[in-house]
Amino acid sequence: MNLINLFIHPKKYFTEINEKEKFSLLAPIVILVIIGVLTGLTAGNTVSSMGLPEEQMGSIQGLAIGFGIFSGIIGLAIALVLKTGIFHFVLKKMNGTASFKSAIYVVGISFFPKIFQGIINLLFQKPLDLNTIYEFNIVNFLAGIINIFNIWQIALTIIGLSIIYGVSYRKTAIPVIGFEVVAAGFTLVTTLITANSMAGITPTGIE
Repeated sequence: MNLINLFIHPKKYFTEINEKEKFSLLAPIVILVIIGVLTGLTAGNTVSSMGLPEEQMGSIQGLAIGFGIFSGIIGLAIALVLKTGIFHFVLKKMNGTASFKSAIYVVGISFFPKIFQGIINLLFQKPLDLNTIYEFNIVNFLAGIINIFNIWQIALTIIGLSIIYGVSYRKTAIPVIGFEVVAAGFTLVTTLITANSMAGITPTGIE
């Protein structure tokens, strides 16, 4: 399968795999693992910017990387199954004809743009500022949600699911974009709760 088409002609890519019925889950699994590794390495870099004592840095950084990789992969796997389950249920109600396995493949392969996002985050990571870590910044929040990588992922998901289920782009966009809106709302609420609960707490104690 020509993966280049996933970049330049995603409609052709998903049409070809749908016609050949080749839905190996190996590619989505590899993508999730790569993203998980990048998440762990980013966590390790974050720890290294905290100014910890040299004798503690190695062990804590190692733990951060290991936990980041593990939690990243597990979190992505849960998100993949949850999203696919919702999309499959809704699109079946719209008379879609695809299987759950094929939907898992499409949703999983659509995480591919996140690899590029992870690489950029790793290479251009800003040092962690403990004084502002719990401050809510609407610009940063929106930038984390509305960016080229998320839009790219959503577009791939809509195109792929539309083709394999035989449902129009417009109808397919309903559960896909709806899920992202709900997820963004949940993230906003939890972020605000965390920011409010941590108000007044400093790295050295409570004011």
